[in-house]
Amino acid sequence: MNSATAALLALLLVCSLPAMTLVAADSSGFADGGPAGSVQDQSPQQTPVEVAETTNRLPIGDAGTSYTHVGTDLGTVLASGDDQLRIDHEQYVIAEREFDAATPDEQEEMIEDAHDRIEERALELEEREEVIVRAHANGERSDGEVVRMLLRNYNEALALQDALDDLNQHADRVPGYSLSNQQRDATEATLGFHRTPIRSNMALASERLDPDTEYDIRLQTSQHGYRVSVLDGSTYVSETTRFDNREPHSSDQFAEIEDQTNPAFERGQELYPWASDTGSPSYPLGSGPHLVRLVLDDHHLEIYLDGGSGEVHRELQELSVGSLPVDSSQSWTDDGLEMTLNETPANGPAEVNVTDSSTGEPVPATIVIDDREVGQTGPDGTRWIMPPDDTYELTAETSSGTVEATVDGNWQY
Repeated sequence: MNSATAALLALLLVCSLPAMTLVAADSSGFADGGPAGSVQDQSPQQTPVEVAETTNRLPIGDAGTSYTHVGTDLGTVLASGDDQLRIDHEQYVIAEREFDAATPDEQEEMIEDAHDRIEERALELEEREEVIVRAHANGERSDGEVVRMLLRNYNEALALQDALDDLNQHADRVPGYSLSNQQRDATEATLGFHRTPIRSNMALASERLDPDTEYDIRLQTSQHGYRVSVLDGSTYVSETTRFDNREPHSSDQFAEIEDQTNPAFERGQELYPWASDTGSPSYPLGSGPHLVRLVLDDHHLEIYLDGGSGEVHRELQELSVGSLPVDSSQSWTDDGLEMTLNETPANGPAEVNVTDSSTGEPVPATIVIDDREVGQTGPDGTRWIMPPDDTYELTAETSSGTVEATVDGNWQY
């Protein structure tokens, strides 16, 4: 039996899979007992914060910052494998007995029903994400639980995308029928929320057998959303989500605009003018969640505009650290050492430089934030860091001395 047939009705019974218990959300389109976006009046700024000479950034309000790493996580791997096995089993049982024996009209109905279930399952991933992130912001969930949730959603989104691909293939086999581009693109965009470059690297790190191979991340959570960011060589990568900018059950307001050729894309340009003026735009995809890409020489920006709210629900950025403007610069001297901190806008990555205070020559140093060692300076005496939002202690330790500083911080964006 070929894989396409085996996977035919991938999600006809997918809703029978055990779903985690969800707490009613109070500000997104998932709320029970209130209109979507009903607490937006209490939210911080919901549109991207304007930043000079670089890309604007989506704010999440009053957030807590923590640092964690992803390494070998057998529990997550096994849980994801179990989810996949249960989906595969359902595909196999249903496909052989139902689809080949059905009439074309019945096949169309089965495909539409299966597609609806894929969409429902994709929204369940968002619900799970929102519940766990908000609990983390309240101190009720650990960093590890957030990481495991992100990885589980990543793996389930992959499985659902495979099911959607197989469903599209079977739709093409029904005479005179196919899933519309709007249906397919909107569902793929929703599943794409959970298949970002950061999560892909997290998944790779969790599956490696070498326990010393880890992927370090900065995690920021609030009641309104979250941000996950990493330094990947010379690139700063971040993904940001705003729960209260998501209204999945509202009508697509961009589809109602008739006097613009591509209203979602124009909205993206309005919200990120520097990127729009500097980069080469690509076109948005689908309806519902509108995916807009803006590609620059040193930066890549991808935003998901929610059709219901008209605002940015998700933001993905890949920024070259060397091309970021310096927002402020401070220096401290002690023990014959000089430590300089060059900060970039919106609490982006910061450059720490350690030199001999007399000669100006680079000095090898270990950089510590609060009590957490973040790494060594390079041959040029520099180390890029991801600073906390709040005030923190910055230390450079060398074989000949130590220089320390208290760095003011009250970043909320």
